[in-house]
Amino acid sequence: MASIFVRPRSRGNRLLRTARRKTEGNPPSLVAMGVGTQGAKRALLFLQRMSELSEIGRVQSAVFYDCNEVTINYIQSFLRKFLGRSKHGRGVQILFPNYVPISNGFMRDPKLFEEYEGPLERDMDTIVGQVIAQSERAGRTPEAIIEFMSFSGHSVLGGRLHQKLRGAFPGTVILPVLKLPEDHVSEEWTRRFIWERYESLLEGADCLLTGQSGGSVGEDDMRLATGLAGVEVADFDEEGATGSPLAAACQRLGTASGGWLGMATVRRKMPVMRKFEWLRLPPWWQQYAAVGPEEELPMAVGHAIWSTLDPPSQMAEGISDLNHVPQEVVVSLPVHPDSLEPVAMNAAEVLDRSNLFSQFPNMDIAFNTARFMEGLSEDPYIHITRVYPVQGELAPVMDILHPGHSSEKRPASATHETGFGTYYHMDAIGNGGEISRSEGEYGPYGPYGPDESGEEWRQYVRYI
Repeated sequence: MASIFVRPRSRGNRLLRTARRKTEGNPPSLVAMGVGTQGAKRALLFLQRMSELSEIGRVQSAVFYDCNEVTINYIQSFLRKFLGRSKHGRGVQILFPNYVPISNGFMRDPKLFEEYEGPLERDMDTIVGQVIAQSERAGRTPEAIIEFMSFSGHSVLGGRLHQKLRGAFPGTVILPVLKLPEDHVSEEWTRRFIWERYESLLEGADCLLTGQSGGSVGEDDMRLATGLAGVEVADFDEEGATGSPLAAACQRLGTASGGWLGMATVRRKMPVMRKFEWLRLPPWWQQYAAVGPEEELPMAVGHAIWSTLDPPSQMAEGISDLNHVPQEVVVSLPVHPDSLEPVAMNAAEVLDRSNLFSQFPNMDIAFNTARFMEGLSEDPYIHITRVYPVQGELAPVMDILHPGHSSEKRPASATHETGFGTYYHMDAIGNGGEISRSEGEYGPYGPYGPDESGEEWRQYVRYI
């Protein structure tokens, strides 16, 4: 698959570099894991996007960890049809929990699993052992593990699975993807119980933060899957590395991160005069759009890249980034590889004239050939993804932990978020910004005390 890499800090080659990545024959280097119903569906959408790029063969194992028979049956039924149509997905190991103590899941209660803790732990050990065995058969340790985490009944179990995978693959880049809760049930559980557990279970992890916008939940999840798949097939390395670009991007961005990564995505209809007939089966990307007027597409790409800086494009509300931090931008276009280089060169010149690179000197832009399905629509679309380290104040996290607390009243020392494992979030406001050092200082209930963290608050929570 063709890929063009724009290097704004190298003006000698007119911001352009061409790389023809040959991925055929390379061992798979990814593991995808979805925890809970939402996480499992996000993992499924990611596999779908990778299949549309004819790159699902990069995935060694896909773990759908949801102790809910309805979710498991749905995913199994979908995958039988989905992978049956794709020759590229035949080598992917699909894993489900073997032990399902409650047929309809844990009903958003993250403590309910404790009644079945022993068998659940043994089942998770079996799953991790199967992931290890698959990596040995592939002859390659996974370079990246994407974990779509939960903030409901499976949250603690997902954190424990994270720890087990971290122990099994200490050199692998693990990217937990968190969907910040907005409904009352998940927010209460997060504030009272889950976040404190995540502080220890996800310690040291750089997490990609996402949220639920005012639109469709499925649309947001598809935006996330499109962005992650686009980064995975992009090429940011000068030598055209054959490993996981997503892992390399996370390593670069993590050095400037306060523990969080943000993502912005934009989709724009592509200006074309005519288009070829699209294939209905993978690989869709082998059929391409016929580009229209020569100036129209580069201008559209430039405007779309600038649009990723607008708040509506952010996958989580309230996050902010600074101009000087490294940022990775991926432009996915349904054009023939031979047409990709001229489009990228013209778009780079448009962006240079608009002073984008002077405002964001550490922004790298990669162009790749990708054809993503958009429901029943046959119109080709431009997809732009921007991934960046989050620095500065992160309002949603503070709102989850300290609802109703005015930002103007926050102490000067609480000017930015750090990552999991610092216990900064738990008591920074209450102690005037003083960072708590250990969980033991609070006792079993954390900083809220037994009255707030006990059973009384549950009477205000209704399970649906």
